Amino acid sequence: MAHLEPARLVELALGSASLSGDTDAQRHVSTCCHCREQLQRMTRVVVLARSVDTADLPVAPLGRVWQRIAQQLSQTTESTQQPPGE
Repeated sequence: MAHLEPARLVELALGSASLSGDTDAQRHVSTCCHCREQLQRMTRVVVLARSVDTADLPVAPLGRVWQRIAQQLSQTTESTQQPPGE
């Protein structure tokens, strides 16, 4: 059997499909290191994504942080626009 299609592995990782009803796929995953590893990685991603809490989400930096970034970017832009030796 050829490697399982990535879409099939995603379905399995998401839990929207099961290996129990597909003996060919089950046999393949049990014998193919590549597919088994891909399925394990995808499953870890799904588990971690589902466990994200609101507190884990990124927040916007403070206004002063953005001001400092803009200031440094404008300084960098100005220095790169000047010809060498000026």
